[in-house]
Amino acid sequence: MNILLLQNMAVILITAVIVLLIFNKLKLPTMIGLFITGIVLGHAINDTSMISTLSELGVVFLLFIIGLEFSVEKFSAIKHYALIGGILQVSLTTVLITLLGLAMGLALNSAIFLGFLVSFSSTAIVMKIMQQKHLTHSIQGRVTLGILIFQDIAVIIVILLTPLLGGQTIELHTIPEVIVKIVGLAVLIFIGAKWFIPLALKDAAKTKNRDLFMLLTLFICMGATFATSLIGIGPELGAFIAGLLISNTEYSHQTLGYIQPFQDVFMSLFFISIGLMVNLHLFLYNIGIILVLTAIILIINFTATLITGMALKLPTKVSISIAILLSQIGEFSFVLASEGMRYGLMTNEFFSIFLGVSILTMSSTPFLQKLTPKIIRQFSKISYFQVDEELTSLSEEIEDEQPIEDHVILVGMGRIGKQMTKACNQFNVPMLAVDMNPIVVEQQQALGVPIIYGNASNESVLKELRVTSAQCIVISASTYEGTLKTIDTARRLNPDIHIIVRTKYLKNIEEVIEAGADEVIPKEFETSILMFTRIMDYYNKDMDEIADAVNNLRSDNYDAFRSVSSEDVSAYLSNSFTEVELDSIRVYNDAHISDFPFEKNNLTITSVIRDNDTIIYIDNDFQFLEDDIILFTGQRYDINNFFDAIEF
Repeated sequence: MNILLLQNMAVILITAVIVLLIFNKLKLPTMIGLFITGIVLGHAINDTSMISTLSELGVVFLLFIIGLEFSVEKFSAIKHYALIGGILQVSLTTVLITLLGLAMGLALNSAIFLGFLVSFSSTAIVMKIMQQKHLTHSIQGRVTLGILIFQDIAVIIVILLTPLLGGQTIELHTIPEVIVKIVGLAVLIFIGAKWFIPLALKDAAKTKNRDLFMLLTLFICMGATFATSLIGIGPELGAFIAGLLISNTEYSHQTLGYIQPFQDVFMSLFFISIGLMVNLHLFLYNIGIILVLTAIILIINFTATLITGMALKLPTKVSISIAILLSQIGEFSFVLASEGMRYGLMTNEFFSIFLGVSILTMSSTPFLQKLTPKIIRQFSKISYFQVDEELTSLSEEIEDEQPIEDHVILVGMGRIGKQMTKACNQFNVPMLAVDMNPIVVEQQQALGVPIIYGNASNESVLKELRVTSAQCIVISASTYEGTLKTIDTARRLNPDIHIIVRTKYLKNIEEVIEAGADEVIPKEFETSILMFTRIMDYYNKDMDEIADAVNNLRSDNYDAFRSVSSEDVSAYLSNSFTEVELDSIRVYNDAHISDFPFEKNNLTITSVIRDNDTIIYIDNDFQFLEDDIILFTGQRYDINNFFDAIEF
């Protein structure tokens, strides 16, 4: 192990923790704290090559996530704004900055390259601000997303063009080799998208092994970056392609949840590494020109984006909001700048000045966003700009889409989930579902049920289920630990959401309520019907309608209320045991004794309650009937394993 690397990483992390604690107290953006961490440590750490290498993984994971979140459906809904708006914004900014570069005495190729650098905004910063301000599904949020998608794709094109701007020539004899490599990559992508990736992810998901699934997605990401690097294309394109391939499967949301922590960590290192590259002496020496250039670039970016919004015939209020969000220089510009250094498009001194300007523009974005209402009011005083109080004159392409809200989230599509889905459809209550079984997800999707694959305790999965705008979440299928995590995540993302939980054991009720659940229902108390009536009551539905729906559910051979509760019997009889505990299970369909893993888990059947009779003679050929209650004893550990092995 490289001791120097460990020392540097330890110093960086503890410094970052201290700085971010201070920034959190002062309520300042985290990103600025990361920059300052790097600047502060710039002279203390001599060898930053390894840290820079690690930080580049942040960019790779960021592009991978962009690919994951990119979909044909999302793009088609905003394609007009992504294509026309993106082309206009990038072109206008590039032209204006090129003219500024020429006025500063730069060569034409360097001025054009500078124009490209400035034209790309920060996807990480803008998306984080939109999420914090709940702008993702607003008009300005969707148009901004469209332009950002175009920019992210354009970055890859500019990376390929950078050698040409640097004076590199295309050797004609290498063209056939390049074509063969590109065609080979295209074939591999097609095969991967059509067969390998969906089947591999499906098989990994079936195992329900978190580590296996996560390692497979990491392999797909890293394998694609390696493949594109082999043919001379940057790893960024490979990461984007890998994300794009997975985005077309139902496993994209769960993959996003697994990769997000890696991206967050490495992106933090990336921002710190940018600060490490800043020459503090040159920064302070050129502080005047850096401040002037920062102001000019903010104005140029704002103006170019405002003109783009007006050309798209967006309301002035929306155009101003978008222009402020996209006014900074983005993280991909640092990657491009490093490429420009390799091909002589930037000097070391100018690179240091560019870093300073970029950091200041990025750091100013959160503050400028807070000033958006004041800026809009100032524009409303100018007669040329017609600033509407209401967002009117929107195109149907944007107006028609209404994100689901006030809906129910169903965690688990077992017997309860299916009945809940039927009931919600009967009462026209909007719902979204999630399940960890890929086969179940496929079956339900084929039936038209709005369901995704994923673990509900994962923040990315809950966000995809629109948890922030949901009314209720019903957790009916999860491990006990998973249930607690799901409650915590849902409550954190939506403090007002109504959480209803099914639990296996009465003893867990208090702990689940303390974790944040509003209602906890033991599984033997006619779980699904009781949950359904609670939700319908929460939506103020008529009680007569609810009663009719309950009768319909019961007529479908669903559980009816029983005079004897196996949980009550278990709780009463367990008081007479010490190390050995008594538990019970209700039989929902006729079954043979061998259908239950009692012997495998060292459990002993004591009796069977059938209607009003108690059967105590149980042999190896015993046949259980529907609605039998089986009483059995064993160690708590074995009982838990028994229930985990049974699908309810």
